Amino acid sequence: MQQPTDRLLFGTAGVPNSTLKKSSPIDGVKRIHELGLDCMQLEFAHGVRMKEEVSSGLRKASYELGIPLTSHGPYYINLNAREQDKIDSSVERIIQTAKISDLCGAESMTFHAAFYMKDSPYDVFDLVEKSLNVIEERLSRLDIEIELRPELTGKTSQFGSLEELISLTKSIGSVRPCMDFSHLFARTQKYNTEQEFNEVLDILADELGAISLKNMHIHISGISSNSKGDLKHLNLEDSKFDWRGLLRVLKERDCAGYIICNSPNLEEDALMMKSFYNELAQ
Repeated sequence: MQQPTDRLLFGTAGVPNSTLKKSSPIDGVKRIHELGLDCMQLEFAHGVRMKEEVSSGLRKASYELGIPLTSHGPYYINLNAREQDKIDSSVERIIQTAKISDLCGAESMTFHAAFYMKDSPYDVFDLVEKSLNVIEERLSRLDIEIELRPELTGKTSQFGSLEELISLTKSIGSVRPCMDFSHLFARTQKYNTEQEFNEVLDILADELGAISLKNMHIHISGISSNSKGDLKHLNLEDSKFDWRGLLRVLKERDCAGYIICNSPNLEEDALMMKSFYNELAQ
């Protein structure tokens, strides 16, 4: 799989709010281009519903405008569900997301993999790993090459710690972490200083190789939290999350890949981040 870029690209989680036809991902890509942003994440949060002609049109618009795509799978995924049929349905949702993402030209897709359901994190890891091996094999048979990126989750009840994502990446060839730094802050109540951001990047580089910092899928937003983790996304300026410090460190470390903004105001915060990043000294 090729890395998407040699720099950081800034975009929105879904169609920008200012898009006239908010239900149209093609219009969303066009609006991203008009705004001067760089990429867009397709949000399949409530199910994978996209007609084939839309996906082909989206791929064409993405290519012609130079706006690469990522994607996010449905929220109804739990690879540690109590019933086997629910696990099977979760596997199918991930595969369907991968299929449509591939048709749209996306090379990286993220999803929330599982909930602990009061089980041992070690047992949950084994179940998630087993399902992702099945998914990887089925996608290979379909000749679909896409990076599967379980998201670093914000609630302590969710599978998706930094350590778990690193272990999955080492175990499964097509898996990479989706680094949601806002979730990491909410989940741990730390990792919100430049020193700590550098520590996270050091861990990634040491465990997964320096190349992991050149092919990143990052989520950033404002966030509110309590002792159990994240509560909701906020606009950046309404949050204690030190996004400026994070961008400084990402710039200093010459990181590359996608930065997807999850703030409620979407493009406003994405543009603010891009502007701040571009003004940093080389």
